[in-house]
Amino acid sequence: MQLKLKLTAREPIQLPFEHNHILQAIIYRWIDHPGLRAYLHDHGFIFEKRPFKLFVFSRLMGKISVREDKKGIVFHPPFRMVIASPIERLVHELAAGLLKRPEIHINGQNAVVETVEAVSTVVADRSITVRAISPITVYSRLESSGRPYTYYYSPFESRFEALVRHNLIKKYILVFARPPEDPSFQVEPIYVHKEDQKIVRFRGTIIKGWLGTYRLTGDPKLLELALSAGLGSKNSQGFGCVVPTLASERNKTGHPVR
Repeated sequence: MQLKLKLTAREPIQLPFEHNHILQAIIYRWIDHPGLRAYLHDHGFIFEKRPFKLFVFSRLMGKISVREDKKGIVFHPPFRMVIASPIERLVHELAAGLLKRPEIHINGQNAVVETVEAVSTVVADRSITVRAISPITVYSRLESSGRPYTYYYSPFESRFEALVRHNLIKKYILVFARPPEDPSFQVEPIYVHKEDQKIVRFRGTIIKGWLGTYRLTGDPKLLELALSAGLGSKNSQGFGCVVPTLASERNKTGHPVR
């Protein structure tokens, strides 16, 4: 399930360039049940000794500008946001919190959640086209000259698709307590421009990811999970949120990269 939020404010909201952690903290506060909120924040759902929070959120979307001092971003109301999760109880607790506490504080500024729309993520076909509304990121820990480093993959590298598939299957096992009967899953970049690569800082750590439009092919249950749990890694940090779109729709950034 996806929750589409429309927010408004009396004045433009100013945020630092590095603000995913601010949005993440607001989402945790929206979870109405304190026990579930603490469990997700402190532990999450464990698979192979690694935690999965099993929720994903988009960037703030709307009219934006860079501050005059170049030290942050200005969001001009209204603006939108998407939060999604395959855990039904979590979606209900988020919706309850949003209804109880529509007035929020974003970095010391006041805003109001004006509307909340629940959107089904049920998929009937074996292929859908999606648009990334927060960057999709997958990576490997590598070593060069004895020094470790993180390598982030491009959608045009085969390892990108393999890692997205592997990550999605892990989420499937967590949600359904069994592997998918059909584990085949493909990610094809349709309209992805070099400007769709985004470099984001999360609490000081540099993370690279990609926006763009993609065709997903596979078992409908895996496609549904891609919409509700996100694609790739670091979903609960604001990466990998995708929404269905028309195959003919291009990104604002322009033409496909080949």
